[in-house]
Amino acid sequence: MNANENPHDPLVERALVGFDLAAEHHIANCQPCQTDRERMQDVLREFGTANRQLAHRPEIFWEQQATKIRTARLKSTQRSRLALTLVPTAVVLLLAAFAVLSPSPGAHPSAVNVPVPALQRDSDHELLLEVERAVQTDTPRSLEALTLMSEESDSVQPAGSVNSLKELRSHEN
Repeated sequence: MNANENPHDPLVERALVGFDLAAEHHIANCQPCQTDRERMQDVLREFGTANRQLAHRPEIFWEQQATKIRTARLKSTQRSRLALTLVPTAVVLLLAAFAVLSPSPGAHPSAVNVPVPALQRDSDHELLLEVERAVQTDTPRSLEALTLMSEESDSVQPAGSVNSLKELRSHEN
């Protein structure tokens, strides 16, 4: 709490705003708080009186206020209609500009179909077959590369050297 702040002020405010039993009890027993409460009630009464006097204006004043409000609402409605008209129009114009400025599909093909040489297809097919053979054999992962190499060497070696492949496969870890 600030040193300049009166400790009774919050109690007076609570009593003025709503019924607070503790605040009412304090104010009933504290003369400075009763004085503050009466002063605050007087200020609030004066404020209410001033507001009522300001509200008692001639009828022409209220008619002018109503006219100003109607004019402001009409302008706001016109602006919103204008915005609702211009935004879709701007979007359509932008799309049309992109369509005109973008290259036509026939002028610049995006993908050129180049026939794949038969030799490349065969090597891809062979590779897939080798992978399939490696998967079908129950070779440990660590020896799969060795198995593929041995199968390649078998296709190059004479038919009599098949035993060396069997020896490699029988030494699984």
